[in-house]
Amino acid sequence: MVESPQAGTAGSRGMPASIRRVLVVQTQRLGDVVVLTPTLTALRRRFPEAKLDVLVHRPQDTLLLGHPDVNDVMTYDRQTTHRSPLARLSLARELRRRRYDWALVIHAASSVAAALCLAGIRAKTCVWRYGPDRPPALAWCYSGRVVQHREREARHEVEHNLDVLRELGIEPDHDGLRLPVTQAEQAEADRILTDSGRVTAARLAVLHAGHGGGRQCWSPARYAALGDRLAGLGMQVALTGSPKEVDLSQEISRSMAHDPVFLAGKMSLRVLVAALARADVFVSVPTGPMHLAASQGVPVVALYGPSDLDIDRARFHPYGVPYRAVTSTIPCNCPGSHTCELPICMDGISVGAVAAAVESLFAGHVT
Repeated sequence: MVESPQAGTAGSRGMPASIRRVLVVQTQRLGDVVVLTPTLTALRRRFPEAKLDVLVHRPQDTLLLGHPDVNDVMTYDRQTTHRSPLARLSLARELRRRRYDWALVIHAASSVAAALCLAGIRAKTCVWRYGPDRPPALAWCYSGRVVQHREREARHEVEHNLDVLRELGIEPDHDGLRLPVTQAEQAEADRILTDSGRVTAARLAVLHAGHGGGRQCWSPARYAALGDRLAGLGMQVALTGSPKEVDLSQEISRSMAHDPVFLAGKMSLRVLVAALARADVFVSVPTGPMHLAASQGVPVVALYGPSDLDIDRARFHPYGVPYRAVTSTIPCNCPGSHTCELPICMDGISVGAVAAAVESLFAGHVT
């Protein structure tokens, strides 16, 4: 549903009739930016002559540098660059200087929303993702809004984002997730893979044990057992992780009988994308790197928690690639939806079930 609380100030749908400079805002996590890329492609094809910029949170900005559908990437970082009120005011000044005709705001942190209000952008469309009773920050300052119910509709986040364009009268044309890397980045990834022991004759199974929080956490012991099981099937196993996840990956490595290709902490985000392009299968709970793997066409085995997360499973499954979902049958007893005190529910996912899912992907039996 599209609404324009201030009809006439920014057109009947919250966007101007003539668009030369567009800003798309998404200040959430890694996976949210990856699944935004089809929307960027659709906007580029709808407005081929327009300047199309994006505003995202660090480190997601690096993913979109050099993206063929994006002219410029603006970076927001509430922990460092934009921590002080003066720095946030400078963001508003920069936005004003760029003279955008229209801002499409999928998600804006409160300080970014304030900067948008001060930036003098007359046409600003915000997305109310969770219905009319859960408005985004500073919702009153926007000229138009698209109201959705992402919390109760079993649609992928890519489609929710594209539905915003449809509501605005734009029929989206896109090619799925799109994160190109440079030849130099691919060469760097290949060098690190080789230096870390990659044998190209074997299928490469990437295990990523880290995650950004929440209730879907599989134990390091089970990742280690899975790695040995896959190695016993003739695959080579690689462990990926951010610099903060090196200790977790080392714990898994030490528990394995077979030496993995240890990649955790060795790569920038963009080089990791290039390395994932060399994988034959990727295994993790729902997390940002899962979407990075999907962006490179890599089949995925995703480990999901109990049935009360079914909507999240629909919204954030691997998009556009063969995948297998392995789901726990044990109920969750955690008090909140974003914290896990004891991953009892995830213990319901056995190593054998995940290994079987990997094998079924290679056999072509995908669900």
